[in-house]
Amino acid sequence: MNYVYIGKIVNTHALKGEVRILSNFEFKEKVFKVGTSVYIGEEKIKEAIISYRKHKNFDMVKFKGIDNINDVLKYKGKKVYVLKSNLNLSEEEIL
Repeated sequence: MNYVYIGKIVNTHALKGEVRILSNFEFKEKVFKVGTSVYIGEEKIKEAIISYRKHKNFDMVKFKGIDNINDVLKYKGKKVYVLKSNLNLSEEEIL
């Protein structure tokens, strides 16, 4: 599978399991939306996005089934990827 690096989880936010992703990915609107699956760390752990918002320079994301800060601490400092095939890029946008 072809993975594309989209950012890094730099910290958690609040107590409900939200994470801060620092990303300069060009096609954020194709990745950071409800229902999109991302892959975290070298192990490529699959997580589905259930909420997204911008906060300062960060992309704030909450994953399905994670409702506690303790459940996302393991992702702190990990890189985040998406499958290239899930990006649905046009010929002009190809990476």
